[in-house]
Amino acid sequence: MKNQILIASLVLVFFSCSKQSNEPSNTENIIRTSGLNFVPSTLNCNIGDTIFFELGGTHNAIEVSEETYNSSSSTPLENGFIFDFGSSGYIIANELKTYYYVCTPHLPNMKARIVVN
Repeated sequence: MKNQILIASLVLVFFSCSKQSNEPSNTENIIRTSGLNFVPSTLNCNIGDTIFFELGGTHNAIEVSEETYNSSSSTPLENGFIFDFGSSGYIIANELKTYYYVCTPHLPNMKARIVVN
């Protein structure tokens, strides 16, 4: 009986322990431009992730509010990110929210979002 309890306990401990890895994620959080599009148009990521922007020479990325995004306008969000034409840079997704951004000269079609889970 003691052996069965010991074996059952060891099995329980074995299966309840999860392997944690310090390996970097294979997910690439990179936003690029292709033609008149941000690629991807919707990026899903986790809180704390770094999102890299690599913009073509005729494109910028301006963070806007959801209302501004939906109306295809380009009024920058106060304290939001701004990447100039052809620049590269990054943001860190430090809030559970959706970031909305647009390319000002290519509205109403060139807009995208980052969804942080």
